[in-house]
Order: sequence, then C-alpha cells, then structure tokens
Amino acid sequence: MNASDFVNELRKKVLLSKEETSRLIDDTVAVVTEQLQQNNTISIQNLGSLEVKKRAERITVNPISGKRLLIPPKLVIGYKVSPTLKEKMKENPQS
Repeated sequence: MNASDFVNELRKKVLLSKEETSRLIDDTVAVVTEQLQQNNTISIQNLGSLEVKKRAERITVNPISGKRLLIPPKLVIGYKVSPTLKEKMKENPQS
C-alpha cells in the first residue's frame, strides 16, 4: 500500500476530504517525530509502541579488506507490536 492508497482508505473511515485526511496524517507524523526527538515512548493501543533506543558502539570487520572498523553509537527507533495486533496476525495469516 502506498501513501495515496493509505490516504484513500483512511479517508473512507474518517469521512474527511482527501486534503484533510492528508493533513491529519502529516500532523500525526509531526507529533510522533517531535515526541521521539524528546526521547518519549509512544504507545498506540492495538498497534504497538515506538521508542528511541541507543545502539552501542561496536567493532566490525570489512569482509573484503579484513580491516576492523569502529561503528559509533547511534540512536535508532524500536517498534514493539501490541499483543492484540500479534493475535490478529496469527488469526489471519496471509500467504
């Protein structure tokens, strides 16, 4: 599903115009981004939670040259699926 399809599906559910629905999605993404930048965890019922995690520095080896490289620590976004969504996915597997 691409962004346009998503907007159209959501528009049918919320009964708003395409422009209003698109603005709603943009505003939601802006709020989520702002909260993650402030290192807050976001929990959405029946969907899951997003949180910022710090990935520790590590050493890796370039397989071609054999050189060891230090990868610095960085922040990544972690997603944990809600138990409700996990159950729904088990009930309706798509093959």
